[in-house]
Amino acid sequence: MSFIHRFAYFLVGGILGSIVVYFIWGKKKTTFCYLPNCRTLKDIRLKKRAFVPSVQELVNNNELDTAAITDAYLNGSVDFSKSKTKLKSCKVYLIENNYNQKSYEFLVENCDSIAIIKNVVIK
Repeated sequence: MSFIHRFAYFLVGGILGSIVVYFIWGKKKTTFCYLPNCRTLKDIRLKKRAFVPSVQELVNNNELDTAAITDAYLNGSVDFSKSKTKLKSCKVYLIENNYNQKSYEFLVENCDSIAIIKNVVIK
């Protein structure tokens, strides 16, 4: 069998395998978070959400929508230069996000089992 025939079989098998994998992963809704921003947000998203009293008051007074927090956890940008990632106990991250024509900055303390929103700046 010549090289062209072997390459054609390889190409057909690779295409069919890619199609099968695409449809299997599409149904599972899997994500691959390899970059630091994506990994940090996913780690925070998976933990129980808590607020300090000042942030809870913003939520209760309808000044801060919980949908803005959820959107920040999904689409936000972590500013690692303003975050404290070298702490041994709970790391503190600054997450920036735009939601409904407003700019938000969330200061989140990421502990082992809980993510506490310490401060919110609405611009």
